[in-house]
Amino acid sequence: MKKRLIKQAQIVLAFALICVGFVACKKSVLDKADQNGVDVAVVWSNQSTVNEYLNALYDLAMPNWPTPGSLHNTSDELGNATLSILNGTLTGSTNEVTDIYTANKEANINGGGGDVYYLIYRCNNAIKNLGANSSLSSSAAAPLRGQFYFFRAYIYFLMVRIYGGVPLVLETQNPANGIPSLYVPRSKSSICFTQIQSDLDSAAALLPATWTLSSDNGRITRAVAMAFKGKAALYWASPQFNPNNIMSRWQDAYNACKAAYAQAQTDGYALYPATSGGLGNVWIDESANNKERMMWRSIDATVVSPAHGTNNENITRPVSETTGGGGSNQPTWNLVQAFPMANGLPITDPNSGYDATQYWLNRDPRFAQTIAYNGQIWNLSGKTNRHEWTYQNISTIGGTFLDDASKPSVTGFYCRKICNPSITAAQAAYSSNTSGGSGMDWIELRFAEVLLNYAECANAIGNLNECEGLIATLRAARGFAAGSYNYGMANLTGGLSGTMPAFLLTERQIEFAMEGKRYWDLRRTRQYDKLSGTALRALITTVNYNAATFPYVAGAANNKNVVSSAIYMDIANSTGSRVCDTLNVNNKATYTKFFTATPTNLTYSGGSGVINYPTTYYFYPLPPNFLQTSPALQQTIGWPGGSFDPLQ
Repeated sequence: MKKRLIKQAQIVLAFALICVGFVACKKSVLDKADQNGVDVAVVWSNQSTVNEYLNALYDLAMPNWPTPGSLHNTSDELGNATLSILNGTLTGSTNEVTDIYTANKEANINGGGGDVYYLIYRCNNAIKNLGANSSLSSSAAAPLRGQFYFFRAYIYFLMVRIYGGVPLVLETQNPANGIPSLYVPRSKSSICFTQIQSDLDSAAALLPATWTLSSDNGRITRAVAMAFKGKAALYWASPQFNPNNIMSRWQDAYNACKAAYAQAQTDGYALYPATSGGLGNVWIDESANNKERMMWRSIDATVVSPAHGTNNENITRPVSETTGGGGSNQPTWNLVQAFPMANGLPITDPNSGYDATQYWLNRDPRFAQTIAYNGQIWNLSGKTNRHEWTYQNISTIGGTFLDDASKPSVTGFYCRKICNPSITAAQAAYSSNTSGGSGMDWIELRFAEVLLNYAECANAIGNLNECEGLIATLRAARGFAAGSYNYGMANLTGGLSGTMPAFLLTERQIEFAMEGKRYWDLRRTRQYDKLSGTALRALITTVNYNAATFPYVAGAANNKNVVSSAIYMDIANSTGSRVCDTLNVNNKATYTKFFTATPTNLTYSGGSGVINYPTTYYFYPLPPNFLQTSPALQQTIGWPGGSFDPLQ
């Protein structure tokens, strides 16, 4: 059953804090006390109890839907933003980037804080107790141990990409050895990446290609472990950690990413086909037929205690299709312009055929599947011929807001990709008391990312044809035709100094739009600071009501407070018809008759939409409350008192 991991996680409290030999009070962030006193021998000799311990780790460590505009989801693709990141005002003197540790909170890293060494401890404990001396059979212990190896590597990877090297704790600690033994210094980034890849090798060797029981749906597979090894190697080779482009790192990343791609194909993973809806259905289709999903958090709208629903769709939809939410996850004009044309060429290419007025026409097939724009047909809540109007001056009748006038899109767009059109507004709403929500799983890893990681490494080592072949495979699956421009790659040059790296970064921006990956790609490639001085942009569309042709009907009940001398395109007449819903926005004369669209900079209370990303932000400071837990810890270079070099 799809949601087994969630359901079993409800009964993990009896096993949540199993540990060995921990006594006295906590002396270090890495020192975890035995709070339950569970008989260790019983727990580790029983496969079902180990499974519960593991399921708790899935629940704590598996990533979840990112919060729009949160610290690690602030970039040029989204109207929401954390201003301290956008405007470059972090000081490092306060607890600002707390992923590694928040005092007195043992939560998962994806919640924006938490003592992640609690999760590392759980992994170390399991790896030790499921080792050679385990009373479980090797066939039972191996896949369990493999999952713990994966999560240890994954958690360390999440920390290292934020801070650089961190303390590596690979065994459960014993205070009986003396308090100084608990004070573990930061390991070099190189050592951390070596350990991460070693753990992922161990995981891949122990994990199955597939899980045969439906109750195991959503567990980590060997291809996922190999994909993350490739991803870790890609980070170590990328400019964030490799500003001088040491080519041996790129070769290692290429080898790992190529192997991951081949293994994933062998094990049955594949791009979601255009004939089945392409990118538009990747998030909606949670059936076994969706081979693109590789790693995901299972979300269930029916699980109540504890609730495991999601409110993401409720906050993403236009307000008229929610129960009072809506208006978040709004794509910027920056993102809209990044999509190429259907012939694969960027809109800046004179051969692209781009029309700046009707910007949505003849675009990348992913455009209309990702972006909801003014006048688009978007049949939310199972409606028929529902138009999405994003212009700013929608009418009101007697104080009643029409469409989304009560909360219009700030950027001029909505995110379409992660909304399920078949569910109602009431079904999209989530409550921690009653669960609900769309039930859409969060996909952390798609096969498309494995392909793009491989393509990037192939280009880096000079294999341009190999890289182009992979991009052609992706674009064909998304509905492109090769055309006259080889899927838009006809004039690209290869290598790290060619034009292909910028093309690949934009391709990732488009493919993973609104999936919380843009921020990480900008940091990994050291392109975030290059955006400094540019602004987050909106496209503000307004309408000229008096240009409408549908007449005002005197005395109609729904025309209360309407000015009789004016003509309105979005107020229904006595028959319930509205001019706006009869418009063909794809006709340029019609569109320009009714609408004026003006690009503008977004502004924010307490800050601007102009990006200022200092290069020091490629490695954030350790939070002061974490530094205070151990005298062995060093702050990162570039921050107050910093002496640790994350590039080593």
